[in-house]
Amino acid sequence: MGHINGPEREETSAECRSDISNTDIPGARSLWTQVLEEAKTHTSSEAVANWLKPLRVIAELNGAILVSAQDQYTLDRAEQEYERLLQTLWNDADPKQRRLKFQLWSRIDRAVREMVGDPWTEPDVAAVEAQQVDIGTPAARDDCMRFDTLVVGESNKRAVTLAKRIASGGAIQAGVVVIYGQPGTGKTHILKSILAETLRRGDKRRITYISAEEFMTRFVAGARAGDTEDLQAFVKQNELLMIDDLHWIAGKEKTDTAFFGALRKVTSEGGRVIITADAAPGDMVGLSKELTSEIRGAAAVEVGQPDNEMRKAIVRRHADLIAQTNKDFELTDSMVDRIVCGVHGPGRELCGVLWSLELETGFGEFAPTDEMLDTVIRRIAGEPRIPSLDDIKRACMDLFGVSKSDIESASKVRTICHPRQIGMYLSRVMTEKSYPQIAHAYKKKDHTTVLHAYRKITREMKKGDVDMIADIERARQCVFERLSMQARDA
Repeated sequence: MGHINGPEREETSAECRSDISNTDIPGARSLWTQVLEEAKTHTSSEAVANWLKPLRVIAELNGAILVSAQDQYTLDRAEQEYERLLQTLWNDADPKQRRLKFQLWSRIDRAVREMVGDPWTEPDVAAVEAQQVDIGTPAARDDCMRFDTLVVGESNKRAVTLAKRIASGGAIQAGVVVIYGQPGTGKTHILKSILAETLRRGDKRRITYISAEEFMTRFVAGARAGDTEDLQAFVKQNELLMIDDLHWIAGKEKTDTAFFGALRKVTSEGGRVIITADAAPGDMVGLSKELTSEIRGAAAVEVGQPDNEMRKAIVRRHADLIAQTNKDFELTDSMVDRIVCGVHGPGRELCGVLWSLELETGFGEFAPTDEMLDTVIRRIAGEPRIPSLDDIKRACMDLFGVSKSDIESASKVRTICHPRQIGMYLSRVMTEKSYPQIAHAYKKKDHTTVLHAYRKITREMKKGDVDMIADIERARQCVFERLSMQARDA
């Protein structure tokens, strides 16, 4: 999707006005509303609210539907992460099969902007419909965010145990609970699991989930209208109030004051407030003294970064969720390992790989392939780093438990010769180094040793030697893990 540059920007005002006057904008906006609703089944509600609902359908221009954003950041996120999904959903909804074209509002031709007017001053159909849904109702939560879909490990088990206790109505002394950890580690999943469980149990408590960002947005909107009483009443009447991403209100003095008042009101009447944040209570900045003191007096529990086994479990769990609607969405063990090694981030980024891979498969039209997966990983994690010959050699040493002197020796003992040959083979297929260069790395004067190793392993793999294939894949994954550790330490 390109920007309107060059010849396209040289269209006459008359041509632009003609295009717009013949456009069924109300019909297009209705289709757009359908697209946004359908998008909720393919990505998170937060993604739709944060990056898709701020977009506006502007006009039909040269046979394409012009979709605009007010700021470059929103435009970039929409184009980079959701363009293909939106176009696919639009094609399903639009009988004319028109192309979506994304453009920053300030860069749209002035004649077009004058004809359309400011679309953000008019009520957006999707936004109006969203406001009619109570945040505390099942319709406002992600159905997949439940305790049974939450992968539990060493990094989050204490937080999950506490969350389950709260959801079941179990007694705890603290009126305020802070669940903190780095972005993407599953804090929101834990909060929404509490909400889902209380609803499932038919809990009679008044319970609300709201992000700190939405609290701030509602407070600012109320302040501009001269009335914040609705927001205060909505928040204060809860027995269990869950506030996600506290850092959003850091540095916002008036919002901070309103939030502190709401928190105190809930706890003073025997209710409980659960907050998520990116930092531990003692490390939070930008909050008032009163709110800081309240947060530091809370019960705090950390959600840490998952280890590799937990990351693999997260990938498998979410792949299974996708497979419930796309039955051919199956990942091999090597594909799971490739995702975990290729993407260094926490659970959220791993899920991003799966959602992008689902798009690559056409939502079930094709089964996922290694080529599709490599494309997605490059898109999310960037071009993979080519390992050095030393990276490969040391990965094989670690995997097979041999020393540097052993792997560089002339020994014909299989426990030494086998790791050496695998290292030579991978050096050939994972790098662009020549046979003589690889031979030099293993202290060999004659490159025919490397050629022999490459031909031998290639031949055995073609014959379907299961043990050899497994050893090669294990060694390859060790190389990826070594590169991942280097990237994290950099």
